[in-house]
Amino acid sequence: MSQAKIVSVSETNNIYKWLVLTSFSLNSISNIFIYSALTPIWSSVAIYYNVTDYDLNWFSNMYFISLFTTTFGFNPFILKYFGQSQIFSCILTTSALWILLISGNNFTMGLLCFALLGLGESLYYQVPLHLSKIWFPHEERALSTFIGQYSNSIGILISTIISFYYFYEVVDENEFQTRYQNLIFATAVFASIVLVCNLITLKKPINQKDSIQIRDSLWISMKKICTAEEAIFDLLSFSVFIGVGWSYSALFNIQQYNIGYTTLELFQTNVCYQIGGILIAAFYTWKLHSQSQHGLQQSYDKYMKYIVSIGFWALAIEIIIFDQVPFLILEILNFLVGCGFGGYYSILLESLQEKHFPAQELAIGSVLSAVSCIASVLVIMILGLPEFQKYGFQISCYLLIMPFCFILVFYKTQFKRFEQEA
Repeated sequence: MSQAKIVSVSETNNIYKWLVLTSFSLNSISNIFIYSALTPIWSSVAIYYNVTDYDLNWFSNMYFISLFTTTFGFNPFILKYFGQSQIFSCILTTSALWILLISGNNFTMGLLCFALLGLGESLYYQVPLHLSKIWFPHEERALSTFIGQYSNSIGILISTIISFYYFYEVVDENEFQTRYQNLIFATAVFASIVLVCNLITLKKPINQKDSIQIRDSLWISMKKICTAEEAIFDLLSFSVFIGVGWSYSALFNIQQYNIGYTTLELFQTNVCYQIGGILIAAFYTWKLHSQSQHGLQQSYDKYMKYIVSIGFWALAIEIIIFDQVPFLILEILNFLVGCGFGGYYSILLESLQEKHFPAQELAIGSVLSAVSCIASVLVIMILGLPEFQKYGFQISCYLLIMPFCFILVFYKTQFKRFEQEA
């Protein structure tokens, strides 16, 4: 009887950890949804708030600045009270969306709401690696980290598609305002439901007191990461890729618009780009998961170098021929660029944890996201200026040459965690 009871509890915990991950992923989707939904309707939203297209960039900036300035401060809270921290994230997201709806076209309140959304993200964006540690055994971490991290990308993809088709060919200003408010309302309702889901799955992590989970303190971990020479080059190289990747669609769409591509074609290239990152990440994550299941050392370096090589060379080819090739070829190139810019994030997190073990997973996720946010804001604000719009796309590729060479030649994982847990 006692043995049957143990099996039953084990099976229950095995199911429950996936429910926790699902609730976490839904929170990620609800938080990023309205932010990414602005992309297909950017100019119309600027008119709605009575600002210029460039001024509307401050919605994005408030989101990133809020995320960057609070991520490290929230880490002790997340570390000690993981379940409650996710509830707080859901509350911030839900509150921001309802306030955004109620405040109408008040631009100042819109800035406040996007700052609140950034606060909500600062409680989950750096968390997937930490969540995998406290809820999942080592052979399932590559898969669970991927799901937690790429739920954000799936949210961006879904919201972009819904936003484009919901507002497609809407030219009447009053109709746009009604639909825009409907979109915010639906997102706020969804976020409220996600809040309930997270309340239901609030529970103490399974592996929190496992002896093998011992890590350095947060601040010692961050100090080691930020002062190690190799780590600095790692972070700078990948953050440039991430920053350019986050701004790639906007920069490339400007080039497409200038040579006469339609709104539908711009949307299709964006979707190809996003799908590329998700699919190649899923493919290589599954290969890592298979290696973990067999107790093998994971091929992080090989897979990441494949991924960034695909993206870099596809971008280089695209810059040379994008205005001379059929649209189908352009879609394929955007898919490959998306693979290279968006397909390595969760693999990189796992690799960095191997290199810096026994550093805290939260420290690694926080430092990487913070440096990436800085790079993204700089790229968006500098290359998004009217003076740079003509050549911003080309300049972005030149920025990647040195980081690409460093990753390809020098980046190497040290399997400290694997050796400890073997």
